Amino acid sequence: MKRFVDKHFKGLVLLLSALITIMVGVLIGIILVFQKGFPQIENLEDINLKVMTVLYDDKGEAIQEFAIEKRALIQRADIPDILVKTLIASEDNQFYSHWGINFRGTLRAVLGILTGRNLGGGSSITQQLARQLFLTEDRNLFRKLQEMLMAIQIEKRYSKDQILTFYCNKIPLGSNIYGMEAGARYYFGKSVKDITLAEAVLLTSVIPNPYTTYNVFKNPGNCLRKRDYILKRMLGFKFITEDQYKEAVKTPLPEKPSAADQEKIGDYFVEETRRIAASKFGYNQLYTGGLRVYTTLNSQMQQWAEQALKEGLHALDKRRGWRGGLKNVRNNEENTPIESYILPSWKKLKIEKGKILEGIVLEVSNGRAMVKIGSHQGVLEAVDAEWTKKKLEDILKTGDAALFSILEILKPLDRLEEEGEIVLKLGLEQEPEVEGAVLVVENETGEIKAMVGGYSFKRSQWNRATQALRQTGSTIKPIVFTAAIEHGYTPATMLVDEPVIFDNRWTAEPYEPQNDSRDFVGAITLRHAFEQSRNVISAKIVNFLTPPVVIRYARRFGITTPLNPTMSIALGAYEVTLKEMVAAYTVFPNLGIRVNPFLVKKIVDHNDRIIQENYPDKKKVIEEETAYIINYLMQGAVQWGTGWRAKNLEAPIGGKTGTTDDYTDAWFIGFSPSITVGVWVGMDLKETLGPEETGSRAASPIFVRFMEKYLETYGESEPRQFRQPPDVIMVQIDKRTGKLLSPDCLYPFWGAFIRGTEPVQYCTPEDHEKIVDYYETSDERQ
Repeated sequence: MKRFVDKHFKGLVLLLSALITIMVGVLIGIILVFQKGFPQIENLEDINLKVMTVLYDDKGEAIQEFAIEKRALIQRADIPDILVKTLIASEDNQFYSHWGINFRGTLRAVLGILTGRNLGGGSSITQQLARQLFLTEDRNLFRKLQEMLMAIQIEKRYSKDQILTFYCNKIPLGSNIYGMEAGARYYFGKSVKDITLAEAVLLTSVIPNPYTTYNVFKNPGNCLRKRDYILKRMLGFKFITEDQYKEAVKTPLPEKPSAADQEKIGDYFVEETRRIAASKFGYNQLYTGGLRVYTTLNSQMQQWAEQALKEGLHALDKRRGWRGGLKNVRNNEENTPIESYILPSWKKLKIEKGKILEGIVLEVSNGRAMVKIGSHQGVLEAVDAEWTKKKLEDILKTGDAALFSILEILKPLDRLEEEGEIVLKLGLEQEPEVEGAVLVVENETGEIKAMVGGYSFKRSQWNRATQALRQTGSTIKPIVFTAAIEHGYTPATMLVDEPVIFDNRWTAEPYEPQNDSRDFVGAITLRHAFEQSRNVISAKIVNFLTPPVVIRYARRFGITTPLNPTMSIALGAYEVTLKEMVAAYTVFPNLGIRVNPFLVKKIVDHNDRIIQENYPDKKKVIEEETAYIINYLMQGAVQWGTGWRAKNLEAPIGGKTGTTDDYTDAWFIGFSPSITVGVWVGMDLKETLGPEETGSRAASPIFVRFMEKYLETYGESEPRQFRQPPDVIMVQIDKRTGKLLSPDCLYPFWGAFIRGTEPVQYCTPEDHEKIVDYYETSDERQ
């Protein structure tokens, strides 16, 4: 039978063509009678195509997509002429002349169905659109006839340009990509209106079967042949010149999606935004409604925050000691030699100085290890692993997969390297067990510019910046001292740091506060007590004010978590989120104004309607004079107290450390005139971080790392000082006694006071005999 068909194939084609023409006419007549059950072709523009939602950063750059089908809608004006010509040459050269059906192609397709042979597709662009919108991919005659009828109806109702636009928005292009705009972004990293001839032809070449036969990355040979075939047709139709043809055929295919090498940033920020948007608009609209979400995220600051947290947690974890337990890939299931073994983490490998990457140990001898990272080789010297307090030969074996920091790039990486050539100088790292979080808020607006909720989103999606409730330690003290200033205390008020037991009427138990240093210093000014974070002084203030008063102030600052009226509130023995604490601290650089942090500026639907718009939410919570006094105290804490690690930053900086019992939580929250940055470090299970892991030691270096990067870029726009309210005056006092400076006093200091509260007594030589000069030492406590 096959031989007979092959011998008389041309005759059969003519005979079948005639028969099919008659049959098609009859069947169309039948279908026209019974078309009641067919989908109605009307208002195609109202069909709800699944369109992806895109998140943008504060510069308008796309940072993430949420989608069931990755599609971005375009208008006819967005479709370049070269893409139109490509589609016509490839899919339907009679598109602008037929009335819905390409009969020559349709007869070829029907003949293929009847004979079981693949004679190629024959559907017009309009038929393909009908199939994509309403039908299945089944290859049978009835489906083909349905497709034809629907194509005719579409052509009757819509113009060719409208049909082309529907088609360009609907067509699948592989990898869950739908439509030409999403396809151009996926394959080339650009909008469809900006694509070249070669790119337009490649988009068209994948249409017949983008998932297997014409998958660009799995079957590039097929795509190349199809692309060159389409280019030849375009040349034949005189759509392009000979020179354009020659240039296009020389263009290489993309080897991977355009975003394959882009590192994802802001995972915690994105997830927080997704969660908020889904709760407001629902899952369906978020993933199919084509929303454009304009966020407050600054991608640059986000990268700095992520890097600062990683470096800080790695540094802390090293002080906790080497744990070992490395995976060894020497005896892998595929029996791949370690020289050829590829780690999954190398898929998006980007080598830069300071980055921490996974590598494979090739050899360990004589106090050095040879390490492979991707296609590059590096060396680890014993001195760069001395934090382990062990010999390299005892902790690393050939085939071990470990973490390494890039200390130096010794030779350019964009060249052919000789076998065994060392191009990287490495340091040994380990994945920290400790966790942390960073939150950056713009003071003027409340916009969240960066949010890092943990060491790794892949490891844990729990957002420690917004969800984790942790004890605050001494970071509560600015709120306590605010209450003190508004109840008659001044920075020069003298108090006594001494052993004391309070009759705690709030809990019916005695309360005995201790300083972290376990010592007492006697008479001390309120300013010095704040800078050195003396717990006894804070407890004395709370005892004077009473805990309910302090709680009222905490509520004014935006703290919403449960607070018990006990004396321990003086030392932050209650739990709160980092986000609430950072918002509370914006009161001080904003001179009494608290801003509510937010992530989304506006959300626009696929019809360009703004469906949500957020504006800065500000509230005055204390007087500007009080806020400036506390701000000034917090600058002192940075210059002379527990926040001393930030003292060399080239901007006015205020801040406060916090440490909880047994070194369980370490905090530092600081601010410049423009931004407030909060850092928390701890273990999820509330275990100790280790001896002396205070807020100053564990958290403030992360703040400093971030601010150094921030000031390198934005330092020129930072005000040189905080605005001083008219009713705050600077008075020269004796820094030891808090009294007005006299000729007998040798320690002048400019102090800030609300007008009318400045000291009135002058210091005497006798005052100095009993008061220590606390500015002579730096202190890492708290």
